Amino acid sequence: MIQTARRTFLIFLFIAPGIYLNAKTYVMGSAGLQFDLGDLGNTISTDGLDSSSNYATKDSTGTTDGVLPRLAVIPENRLLTLQHSSNGLISAKTNGAMTGLTLSLGYEQDFGKTFFWRVNAHYTRKVMGGDTEAKFAGQSFYHMTWDYNAIQIPVNIGIKLSVTEDAAVYIGAGIHYFKGGWSLAGHNRLNDVHEFLVDAGVTDTTILGLVADGTDPSANWENTRFNVSGIAPNWLVGAQARVSDKGHIYMEMETLFSFQYGIAHPSSEGGIAGLAPSVAYPQVLGGTQYRFGYKHEI
Repeated sequence: MIQTARRTFLIFLFIAPGIYLNAKTYVMGSAGLQFDLGDLGNTISTDGLDSSSNYATKDSTGTTDGVLPRLAVIPENRLLTLQHSSNGLISAKTNGAMTGLTLSLGYEQDFGKTFFWRVNAHYTRKVMGGDTEAKFAGQSFYHMTWDYNAIQIPVNIGIKLSVTEDAAVYIGAGIHYFKGGWSLAGHNRLNDVHEFLVDAGVTDTTILGLVADGTDPSANWENTRFNVSGIAPNWLVGAQARVSDKGHIYMEMETLFSFQYGIAHPSSEGGIAGLAPSVAYPQVLGGTQYRFGYKHEI
């Protein structure tokens, strides 16, 4: 058995140089987009984020009949409802979920007849969305700005099949290292608006109900940041076409399953009271990236 293993190893040493001498290698670069960064689109647009504190609710007769959670993050659809229910007294600026620009550099090598391996480095940063502001009588009472950044370094092995002499499709899978997170900065003074309307004698229960659940005390100068790192699987699918003797353009879609629980420390009195001095929240750095790039044979 030992002799067989030795012969097999010697044969591999003999043929391996020939395999890699004939293998094509590439350097590559691309740019693309990733949508709904951090999987926070629903939180920003429709769900918001509950505070750990509550406020009393009253029935139609004015009797207190329970409590409801306050909101640390007010969803944009609520602010738009307020804008259209207050005859312009409250205005809202909404941008929805975050979208990121992804830049990538990498190295790829073919081996065998149909296989390849590659290593890439991706950097993603928010370029659109994630900015919400509301004003009462022209004065800002709610403004939250979300930010996101992530670095991912995937190593993939896959199959590449020629469609024509100059075009091929491929699919691959692997694992990647990830590091990054998202942040939330701004203020939430919705409770101040509620108290002002009550003191001014406003009795419209619809309006008062829509502004009753802001953080108490108000969150001013909040800046909460989550950062995580880890290792997770990924997969990709793409197509390439030759544009010169050694140049190829390619389009691909890569899904990265980057996930980790992160810990952040709210900086405002309202954030600490409404959430906790140390807050745990799931950090989804993964998602699907859509990229267009160029690879050059070396």
